[in-house]
Amino acid sequence: MLSEPTAPAAPLLPAQPGDTFEAAVVRAAMVARLEESGGLGPGPVREALLTLPRQLLMPQAYARRSAPDETPPRWDLLDFSRPADLAELLERLHCVGSVAIQHDGEPILGRVPGPRRRGAITAMSSTMSVTVGLLQQLDLRPGQRVLDVGTGPGVTAAACFMCGGEGVVTLDIDRHVTAAAHERLSDLGYRPATVTGDGTTGWADAGPLTGSSSPSTSATCRRPASPNWNSRTSAYACNSRRRTTDCPPHGPRPAS
Repeated sequence: MLSEPTAPAAPLLPAQPGDTFEAAVVRAAMVARLEESGGLGPGPVREALLTLPRQLLMPQAYARRSAPDETPPRWDLLDFSRPADLAELLERLHCVGSVAIQHDGEPILGRVPGPRRRGAITAMSSTMSVTVGLLQQLDLRPGQRVLDVGTGPGVTAAACFMCGGEGVVTLDIDRHVTAAAHERLSDLGYRPATVTGDGTTGWADAGPLTGSSSPSTSATCRRPASPNWNSRTSAYACNSRRRTTDCPPHGPRPAS
């Protein structure tokens, strides 16, 4: 039996500069859907999701306009600053699926919005169910340090700070992904150590890594095993790009 969604802890107000009332409304709706599905309970993770302005971490995102079997594929890069994109972008950022944030390994900062053809999506956010499950399983406590493998747009790193984590390190193999996350997290007041590297080989300053498996994301993950990253003072987050669920497609836009 599913529990009833709980009411927002505070009025639906913008969380910080750059946030909007419209974004606060769709955040609350996203949280309600997660509660109705049984995947989110009361606590710091819920409060973080209600207040974290995802559109400031992902001010641009891709929407596929071509059918799955259509070639070459076609996408539109939506932009939060364009009024015509606002409603669709907010919907995509707060659906339960993945959000596509990079096409063909491009630099993420300073992109011009608009159509893209051919190529492939090379970075995206984790699905909300994966992120929520991960954060609730971590059960962060004040003073813990966090190693987040698979930075993406920085949602998990930001939420770790909001849930009580300290000394957050976020690592991604793509330098454009880490550069964008570093800038946008800093703009929100969060300053994790943002590292570009391969999560399977670890991060030298964290000490040697030992293998563990994350069956929920079908990825091989690594768990810190040095005295600086022990189970009493540290938490470990592993995000995967291998298993994703996109938001429902909007289909091609009508010709104007």
